[in-house]
Amino acid sequence: MSKTNFADYKYTVKEGHPSEDGKDDAPIWLMCEPMENELEIVGDRGFLGIHLNKDVKMDEAREIARLLNSKVRGISYTK
Repeated sequence: MSKTNFADYKYTVKEGHPSEDGKDDAPIWLMCEPMENELEIVGDRGFLGIHLNKDVKMDEAREIARLLNSKVRGISYTK
């Protein structure tokens, strides 16, 4: 039987998180910050991030975060 875990998040623009390949030391990305509860798969171990394409500028990232905050209710994980 499947179980779904749901959490509300706000999206905040961040800069300087290392990229997966180590070639880009200051990409622009969005941090998914839990509003009240965290998804069980994340817990205390870390955080969720949305990595943007290298051609996304800071003002575009802010607009993406604004749009997500106004249109996305939360994130779920089903196991």
